[in-house]
Amino acid sequence: MTVLSRRHLMLTAAGAAVAMPFLGRGLVFAQEPAAAAIPAFLPTVHTRILGNTTVTTIADGHFDFAKDLVVNLDDAAYGAALRAAYLDPEQPIRVPVSVHLIRQGDQLTLVDAGGGSAFGPTTGHLAASLAALGVTPDQITRIVMTHLHPDHAGGLVGDAGAVFANAALHVNEDELAFWTDEATASAAPADVQPFFALARGVRDAYGDRVQTFAGEADLGGGITTMALPGHTPGHSGLRLSDGDAQMIILGDAAALAALQFRHPDAGVAFDTDAGQAATTRRNLLQMVTADRIAVAGTHLPFPGIGHVEARGDAFAWVPEDWFATRA
Repeated sequence: MTVLSRRHLMLTAAGAAVAMPFLGRGLVFAQEPAAAAIPAFLPTVHTRILGNTTVTTIADGHFDFAKDLVVNLDDAAYGAALRAAYLDPEQPIRVPVSVHLIRQGDQLTLVDAGGGSAFGPTTGHLAASLAALGVTPDQITRIVMTHLHPDHAGGLVGDAGAVFANAALHVNEDELAFWTDEATASAAPADVQPFFALARGVRDAYGDRVQTFAGEADLGGGITTMALPGHTPGHSGLRLSDGDAQMIILGDAAALAALQFRHPDAGVAFDTDAGQAATTRRNLLQMVTADRIAVAGTHLPFPGIGHVEARGDAFAWVPEDWFATRA
């Protein structure tokens, strides 16, 4: 299985080691020896109707997240939170990786692209799940990135270059500038420099189809970007609006359901600015709670759609009941 920990954090991308963006942390992705064979992946999708818009959560896979990657949370609080969620504090947290497909007439918008070959054998299954929907990569008209971590961007490129031959690629301008900056990459430890190369490879593969945005940008079709910095410099969410119906795709602003609602100041070791990430998370959760807006997350328990409730000075995750797709 793929276990993310401080000791082992190595990614394999097209056969090469690709490090996560842990500047100054010395963290590396690695494949732990498998205790058992990885089960066969079954394409998994879940569709949610938002006005006249269809939002489909697509499973790309999962990874296991070790305790030592959680920051700003003591051992007692960590254990209590996991036990309250009926999880074993002595075991890694199994974290899904989801991608969202937004259908609006003939326009197919993909939010992130999963891990591709950059995140180990338990991710990179977006193509199989798209095929289960009858969608081919060349039918995707645009892709909006929440950020450029490899579990989100690895699926953009393959051995032949750009996976999505006809899609415009929308990326926050600060996000793209950071991960493609040669000076920043050269100042990073050697084992993280290949990740910057991955970002540059994405930029080069999509060429003039890369379109940058800043802050709150109207992308059309009721899709507006949201600045949610901290996890990465240009981390972004999306607000989807169709009539009175709204949903926010929050990316990694809240990624660990068992921890970050109950303890919103708890972060992960690869937040580029843990303090800013915590402030962003708390402000976002307060807003969606007050306005009763549905949210969807990349790493929340599949399909990762639900609401947030206030609980004192913290919050609670309330997953939405699954229901049949309406025509």
